[in-house]
Parts: sequence; C-alpha cells; structure tokens
Amino acid sequence: MSAPAKTHSPEAPRPIPPAEHVRRLVEANRVEEARQYVEERRASGDATVEGWARVLRPPHVRSSPGSARAAALGGRGPDAARADFGADYAWLRENREAFLGHWVALSDGTLLDSDVALQPLVERLRACGKLVGAFVVQVD
Repeated sequence: MSAPAKTHSPEAPRPIPPAEHVRRLVEANRVEEARQYVEERRASGDATVEGWARVLRPPHVRSSPGSARAAALGGRGPDAARADFGADYAWLRENREAFLGHWVALSDGTLLDSDVALQPLVERLRACGKLVGAFVVQVD
C-alpha cells in the first residue's frame, strides 16, 4: 500500500515590517495614510518608524525677518518679501533655451545676472547688493 499523497500548503505570507509598509504607502503617494500609520505605531511604542515620523512631518513655514518690514513698507524696499513671481516665470518660459544649465537671478522679470555655477553668481549679487529679493534658479 502506498503512502497518502501530501498536499502542499502554501506558506503564510510574512508580515511586512512597519517601516517597509510606510515606504510602500509613500511610494504609492498615500502620504496622509502613511502619517496616520506612523502615529499609530509610535503610540503603540514602535520605535522602528521614528525616522519616518521625521520625514513625514508636515513642513513648518516661517516668515523671514524681512517679511514684517516688507509688510510695513507696503511690499517695497530692498529687503521686501516677494509674493508674485509671475514676471520671473514668464521670463523663464521665454528665455529657457538660451540659459539651459545656467543659474539665473531674476527680479520682476528682469535678468540680474547668470552663471554656470551658483556660488560665483551669489557672490556677485551679494557684492552689488542685488541678492536680497532676487529669484535665483537653475534653468533645466
């Protein structure tokens, strides 16, 4: 008489470690769900998600010291905070091809200076007093 045939039972799937679960949520653009999961794990004493707690912390926005003065000056003055970059973005759209790969400094749609390297550009802007309020960006 032959032995009964053994049925193969699939292994139970391994549980996903909490940090891996958070990573998958973030990669799926489910950030709010990841934040909630991290907070639940932290509340239960799980320290394996502490790094994710820092990464997923919502950004904290603070105004710069010049913002209060700019408001008092009606948005004018050398250190006035800029709220409208529309003219700068329009300049970038119109001049993008000519400045690809360069760093440009703009103010109200006017090119202040450009360079292939950021540091020399910043140093020149600072030396001539045009750094504060300038929109500095690399054109890509």
